[in-house]
Amino acid sequence: MARSKIRLSIWLPVLALATVFLPAHLACADGSERAYGAEPVPLKYSLAELTEKWRARINSFLDKGVIPLISMQATIRQSQTDEVAFALDAMDEFGFALISFDGHQAPKDGRKGYRWSYHVRELVNRFPDRIILATNGGNKRNWAKQKGGRDIDFIDQTERHVRTGVYPLMGEFEFRHYMSSWQCQKNATHRDVKVPINGPNGHRLFKLAAETGVPFVIHHDPEDKLVEQAEQMLARYPKAKVIWAHFTQIRNPARQRRFGPKLVRRLLETYPNLSYDLAIGRPERIYKCTGQRDTMIWDEAYLGIQSDNLKPEYKAILTEYSTRFVSAIDFGGGRPILSDFLENKAANLRLILKNLPVKAQHDIAYRNAWKLLTGQGWR
Repeated sequence: MARSKIRLSIWLPVLALATVFLPAHLACADGSERAYGAEPVPLKYSLAELTEKWRARINSFLDKGVIPLISMQATIRQSQTDEVAFALDAMDEFGFALISFDGHQAPKDGRKGYRWSYHVRELVNRFPDRIILATNGGNKRNWAKQKGGRDIDFIDQTERHVRTGVYPLMGEFEFRHYMSSWQCQKNATHRDVKVPINGPNGHRLFKLAAETGVPFVIHHDPEDKLVEQAEQMLARYPKAKVIWAHFTQIRNPARQRRFGPKLVRRLLETYPNLSYDLAIGRPERIYKCTGQRDTMIWDEAYLGIQSDNLKPEYKAILTEYSTRFVSAIDFGGGRPILSDFLENKAANLRLILKNLPVKAQHDIAYRNAWKLLTGQGWR
């Protein structure tokens, strides 16, 4: 593991320069072409073939007595894709059977509107038993400005791509998104996103999910009034499979007073199409925009310091509703290299799982993701 990190630190600058100076298409070792523009990358495997490869990899961990992890949300830029090959050992070592990546917008190339990217398709072709194809994520200006109605708009492109039937998962769509810690440090105020979940594009997204059965992830910081709007959408589109990201992540308590075990229980009871992901902070993580802790799932120990134990009320929810939570890593821009990032995220996910009964551990680690991706229970 240490040797792979050394090799990565040496080669990443070279690889980064290569993305700048190499021509628009670069031949890969497997004979395919790496697309850096708008040209689609055909998939080498059908969804049925991919599903069997996923099954075999999951079983390879179970056969060794390891509970495998499936990450249902991460974003990857074109410039980060070379990190995946260097992270294969880390995936094996830390128990990541599968990771879904939603594509970041393609680099500027003269196209107007949203620039759909295909680099995740290339990753699936190279690593079909490890990488899950998700659509591009809703995290760029075209989505944030609620554009729609033209071929060049993100929501229109998402609809076309999902209806091809090759995507088992849609990416993460930002509705209410507070700046992350590193975005605050950079004063990246454009990342303070406010898209009405019950607006026109929200309806188009939920309708798309309901009609196709393809799940999607929402980043929707649970402000009190915004939870009510989310409930309206969950009720109106009961066949839409929604994964609400970052369970118990509270970054503005003054606007998020309602969030707590009572609300969570009511939402899970009322809306069977709702799941949560556990891409959340470690104990005592500080949100640098406020200087306060932002992850409420952890119990407090001596002097009010968060411990590595779950609060009893959240442990009970994860146990009783164990079929409604999935694992996720939330990789993306501004993160450490992928191999290091996986080590830290696996440690945090295992910390959560160790608090739970064995059935709940298996449900949250991989079984629930499998059902969302395939429509079938794990067997």
